[in-house]
Amino acid sequence: MVARRASGFCALLARPRSSTMRRWIVLLIALLLPAGTAIAQPARDEVVARNLLSPSVKQTIAALAAQSGAGQSERISRARALISEGRTTGDPRTLGYAEAVLARAEPDDSVLVLRATIEQSRHRFSDARALLDRVLARNPHDAQALLTRSTIGVVTGDYASATTDCRALAAVHVEAGAICLAQVELVSGDVDRAGRTLSLAVRRSEGPLLAWAFALQGQLFEQQGAARSAIVAYRNALQISDDLVTRLNLADALLSDSQFAAVEQLLRDAPAADGALLRRWIGGRASGRSDPALEARLSQRFSEAQARGELLHAREAAMFALARGEPREALDLARVNWRSQREPADIIVFAQAARAADDRAALAELKAWVRRAGMRDVRVERALGESAGASE
Repeated sequence: MVARRASGFCALLARPRSSTMRRWIVLLIALLLPAGTAIAQPARDEVVARNLLSPSVKQTIAALAAQSGAGQSERISRARALISEGRTTGDPRTLGYAEAVLARAEPDDSVLVLRATIEQSRHRFSDARALLDRVLARNPHDAQALLTRSTIGVVTGDYASATTDCRALAAVHVEAGAICLAQVELVSGDVDRAGRTLSLAVRRSEGPLLAWAFALQGQLFEQQGAARSAIVAYRNALQISDDLVTRLNLADALLSDSQFAAVEQLLRDAPAADGALLRRWIGGRASGRSDPALEARLSQRFSEAQARGELLHAREAAMFALARGEPREALDLARVNWRSQREPADIIVFAQAARAADDRAALAELKAWVRRAGMRDVRVERALGESAGASE
């Protein structure tokens, strides 16, 4: 049955598509991927010019003053541009600007989906899902809503709902639906079938769809312990579409392969988001180039965000505490993160913190969850203290 279903999806992936549908889905994927992106929140007293915005976004911001004269389609186009900019740069201001652009727009389905995308990026998954539920209750075939809701399902560990949404997406666009299903299968145990789908997708796809397939292939290789193959896949994705999340995934793969100089080179010109600064600090520290100023900057950022109740990047804060030899603090942060996010990286840092703090109950909780999910990931197995092999 598994092989038959896999060949079925491969056959769907191989079907021809119209040029109109291809252009439409490319726009869709470019806006909504990479999945699960969260944009770092800056300290309130940071200078506004920390990250330079692109000229097109500056024009959009300048146009906000004349917002009353903008039409519905123009508002939607501006908001999409701002959200895409945020995905590329990690700049948190773009979400606020996009929200302002949409404030006077009619709350049609396109606007609700964009608002849900903003909420998703802020880790307000319940709010995002509620907006998407409203859209899909009216239009069960809204591809953007289906893709975004499936992404939330993957991030939160609700694989059944994510699978349902991906199957519905496949009825609208076969190729996007197949890749969407592969994303769910990667974390829910059917790695082999996901691998077959992605192998076909990287041969047949183009543009943002191809970048998405390469990025997922990188995740697949990491789960198999093949760091160098993952590095190649992530680099392929970045050649098509340079975004911060894929850069950070590549940085993690480089760190696992002890390519610390490559991490610095990769992130040297990256936006000053928490995730990028953290990985630069980890890489420098591992290679004997400790940076006390960067460590102090990260410590201040995480502490201030936590004090304000705005710590979106609890996983990164837990990684930071763990690297500094603060296992109890790391465990508390990882547990907070676990309440809303249950991707492999979330499991890994939670397990590492639990082992460092000798919290056997937390480890048992994680092991039981991984067994129920059916997740197959050598990094997770190592973090949980279980034996795991590597394929390279």
